[in-house]
Parts: sequence; structure tokens; C-alpha cells
Amino acid sequence: MESVPYWYVDTGMAALMMLLSAVDEGLDACFFGIMPEQLEPFRAEFGIPGEYAPIGGITVGYRSDDVPAQGARIAERRRGMDEVVHRGHWGLRN
Repeated sequence: MESVPYWYVDTGMAALMMLLSAVDEGLDACFFGIMPEQLEPFRAEFGIPGEYAPIGGITVGYRSDDVPAQGARIAERRRGMDEVVHRGHWGLRN
């Protein structure tokens, strides 16, 4: 198995914290990846120097008034904690 550079993991954790913080403040937020063919236009648009390797971006803002809120079906599909949390050993849930 090939190891992943630690800074990719750090970046993912930082992105998650930004997303959670935005939601805590009543905002909507979205992480998006940058496809290889879009990397140079992305760099140009935001003035990113060549020595940096952006892997994604985050949009933050308020939901538009003409976009409906997420329906209840989203919450219905979400699995409960007892289905996804394992305590100390895979398969131990209590």
C-alpha cells in the first residue's frame, strides 16, 4: 500500500473544519475537487503560484431564496450512529 503525504490528510481535516464551521454559522458550504484540465484556469483565476498544488476549493454562502431546502428524505436515508460507530474493535457497537 502506498502512503499518502500527511499534508493531504491535514488539508482534508482543515477543509472539514471549515465546512463544519460554516454550517455552525448558518451558512451553506461545499468542497469541490479541481479536475486536471481545470487546474491552470483555476490557478489563473485566483492567482495561485506555480509552487502550490491546489486539490480543491470551498464555496461558502447563504442558500438562494429560490432554491428549496433539503427534503426530509435526506435525513431518512442517513444511517444512525449505532450503524457507523465501532467501539474499540470493528463490529463492536455498544
